[in-house]
Amino acid sequence: MNRRQMLRAALVPAVVIGLGTACSEPQPAGSTDVVDPGTAAPTSASPTPSQPAAPLTGLPVAAAAVAARPAVAVPIRVSPATTPAGLGSADLVYAEFAESDTLHLTAVFHSKDAAKVGPVTEIRPVDIRSLGVLHPFVGYAGGPTGFLTQFENSKLAGVTPADDGDKVFAGDQTSTAALWKAAPKGAQPPPSVLDYATPGSALAGRDVTPAQELTISVPGGPPQVWRYDAAKSTWVGKVGTATVTAASVLVLTMEYKTLDVRKPSPRSLPSANVFGEGAVVAVSGPSGAKGKWRKPGLDLVCNITDLNGELLHPTPGNAWVFYVPSSAKVTLR
Repeated sequence: MNRRQMLRAALVPAVVIGLGTACSEPQPAGSTDVVDPGTAAPTSASPTPSQPAAPLTGLPVAAAAVAARPAVAVPIRVSPATTPAGLGSADLVYAEFAESDTLHLTAVFHSKDAAKVGPVTEIRPVDIRSLGVLHPFVGYAGGPTGFLTQFENSKLAGVTPADDGDKVFAGDQTSTAALWKAAPKGAQPPPSVLDYATPGSALAGRDVTPAQELTISVPGGPPQVWRYDAAKSTWVGKVGTATVTAASVLVLTMEYKTLDVRKPSPRSLPSANVFGEGAVVAVSGPSGAKGKWRKPGLDLVCNITDLNGELLHPTPGNAWVFYVPSSAKVTLR
């Protein structure tokens, strides 16, 4: 059974207990197809053998050994004044709207290296729930006692500054090379989590519309605005003070809860409920579409479909996935 067959099999309705839901509204029909940016032709006189595709981007890797290595992941805290490092090399970035106008990012690296990644922050439940199916090696800066217990129970492997003796971290930053060196031997590569488009295929089976701008407005925080750069076939946004790009941006609406943390210091934190189902707004290439998401549990892929229940087909490349509360306004034009 191939990945597409397995993912479709996972879409058979099941009972989901204690999970937040959201619903989506049908949109006017469109007919725009995804434009495949293509790949550059080889310049050498003799052909080079094709490399396998990276599971998290769908693009050929630089060397076969890259496809066989495990992923590494880093939680990163970003405020409007933060200049994050390394996000341009991440295959996947999950974004949760955290407290005090900050974003809590879960950056996943597999096909590319990053000499600096940070600022590294504490582990949170959203990291564990996003990463459980990918089994990466995680570099993180500790966390509340309850969150550390959840991380240990998840059977994910990782390292903190208190563990490594300055071998993995330099201040609040790390590198993918240091994380891969510290990772357990024999770890497996991540599975694919998106069903990438083939040349000429559309983002969705219905209601595909041209898209130039995506805006995510969450009460109490600055809007996230992404714009399509047609010349470079990429979506461009700003996180903190850094400009970031993505082949695809996926916005998943879900319930948020408030977590009351007691140790090591009392505080209340917003937390996205990433298990369940809800509405999706997706952009990839010059196209946008609405759909649905469904993630039943920790070790299961989050399936992202169109309104007919067929998997979306984003353009191969890196992706950003935003977890937004039901109070957010998502605008596509």
